[in-house]
Amino acid sequence: MINFDARLKRLKDRRQGTRELVLLEKGFHSWDTGDYRIRESYEELSESPGVRYAIGSMSAVNPESTKVSINEGNRVSDTLISMLKTEGIGATKRIQGSVALDIHIEGHSDVDMLIICEDTILVQTPKLDGSTCYAADNRPMVEIIAELRNKSEQKLTTRYYETDVDCTNSKSISLVGGSLKRKVDIVPSCWYHTHDYQRSRQERDIGIKIYHKKEHRLLGNFPFKHIARVNDKDTQYSGNLKKVIRLLKNLVADMPDYKKGKAKKLTSYDLAGIAYHMDQRLNVPSYMPLALVEQTRDFLSLLNASETYRNTLTVPDDTRKIFDDESKKEALEIITKEVEDLAYSIFRELRPLSQVYDGSVIESKVI
Repeated sequence: MINFDARLKRLKDRRQGTRELVLLEKGFHSWDTGDYRIRESYEELSESPGVRYAIGSMSAVNPESTKVSINEGNRVSDTLISMLKTEGIGATKRIQGSVALDIHIEGHSDVDMLIICEDTILVQTPKLDGSTCYAADNRPMVEIIAELRNKSEQKLTTRYYETDVDCTNSKSISLVGGSLKRKVDIVPSCWYHTHDYQRSRQERDIGIKIYHKKEHRLLGNFPFKHIARVNDKDTQYSGNLKKVIRLLKNLVADMPDYKKGKAKKLTSYDLAGIAYHMDQRLNVPSYMPLALVEQTRDFLSLLNASETYRNTLTVPDDTRKIFDDESKKEALEIITKEVEDLAYSIFRELRPLSQVYDGSVIESKVI
């Protein structure tokens, strides 16, 4: 049986920060015994601890906390773009990752910001309109973005001298501490005008090439297609896709370390892809949200049982298979067991005298 009281405490700490952190942020004395964190709607439910944990795990983080993350990402990015301009480098910004999709599970979540070279772009050839490409800068694109990375490191290290600026990561420059309220990851990159983008002129179809510092090469990425497709399907199913993604991420976060290390072979990106393929299983009424727990349990059981079907699944932007590594099979088994334990534990709360699990009990529970 899951210890839901302990889970609920970790969930609250994750979503709002620990009581001690909030005391520090609000300027109160460390010996103050008060808890000044807000009580969220899931905490006010007149339901069992397991039900409250499941509902809370599916819920979006407080919008005010998310706004702080976005504002900090924009603040650092805008400052960097202005400093790069003094070096004759034109750049723009875009947000990517969990915060962009509102599927992050931490109130003090870090934010991913793309810093995109605007002076030169990569174009998939031949161009669909038949025109010729000309570039003012004839260096290889990898050299141009390497310079963007180097200049960004210099500018950020100088400007944010009271902040821990970590330039060792291959794909990003991380800033944490000092005047920043959130960790910010800066990702130097360039535009990639694919044939799809040339055809549609919609940003969802444009590609991004991220600079890999250690390997000195560009890596393809389609963050806007991922964001658009997840948002579209989430809207189609009344917010239920993102609820399942958050649920899976919270379950992994609450695992003991010996499980978590293996479960994280399926990344947050992979978990979003798995939930994305639930399709009609996401079609549950808003007043029966626990049905998503049972539908997730059933879908993960199917993935475990059918290797053929499992191996057909791609991430939302269709760039790769979700299960592209053997270690992800073990990760799936661990996460499936976690969802099963959650479903069975909630069932026991709702039907304490029942001996045989009945998923319809959870599915029909009105909240």
